[in-house]
Amino acid sequence: MPNNTVLLTFAIVNVVVTGLFAAVVSRQFAQRRRMYQLFWMIALVMAFIATVSYVCMVLVGPTSSAGVIFFRTYYILGAALAPAWLGLGSIALVTGPRVIRICLAILTTLSVITAVIIAIVPLNMRVLSQVAGTPGTGILEKQAAWLPFTITLNSAGVLAVVGVALYSGWKLIRRQSSVAGFRPGNLLWANLLILIGDLLNASAGTNARAFGQSGTFWLVMSAGWIVFFAGVLLASRRAAASKYASEVAGAQGRVASSR
Repeated sequence: MPNNTVLLTFAIVNVVVTGLFAAVVSRQFAQRRRMYQLFWMIALVMAFIATVSYVCMVLVGPTSSAGVIFFRTYYILGAALAPAWLGLGSIALVTGPRVIRICLAILTTLSVITAVIIAIVPLNMRVLSQVAGTPGTGILEKQAAWLPFTITLNSAGVLAVVGVALYSGWKLIRRQSSVAGFRPGNLLWANLLILIGDLLNASAGTNARAFGQSGTFWLVMSAGWIVFFAGVLLASRRAAASKYASEVAGAQGRVASSR
């Protein structure tokens, strides 16, 4: 158990960070009811449950009946689905209802198919027994159809988050002016942090899958979620500043009209 505790250190950090992140975005959604916040909340809850499942899997024994269920839950929600739903949230930031509905229908269909495949694919129990501290590479049978679905969902999610962050940054650079009392430079930093954080998360899985660098997976994931979270918090300051500016402008308008 002590060895497992050491191996789980950064996975536990991920539990804390994704839990806080999910709570913040959930509160924002409850207050503002934006579609992008809903999809980000879904993705972050998936990431949180996935990481909790990973920790529970190691604690109860990866090859036990409960451990296998925890592993499949972790892989379905964390490795396969969460990045894509995060990407859908980014798409919802810059597109209209029709595009969002189409993307949601496609993603929901792919998510169900991927989840079913991962739930039934055979596992390499020998590799599973040594999963502690790694992302779980080499445990699912590679010949099964889960791999192309997972790669497609992950790639689309990362491209969406990174693409929207770059697009938003480009628009801010073109404007070159203050936005509702909040300097565009801060928004640029927010977009940059979101971009870097998502790329770190993507690189963690890619390095483990393509280059066998599993030992640093949870460390890189921790860094990625922390940077991503910082970017969203910084962007939230802009939203708060915009709301305050609108309230002040409204109050000034009411005062002027009463004179």
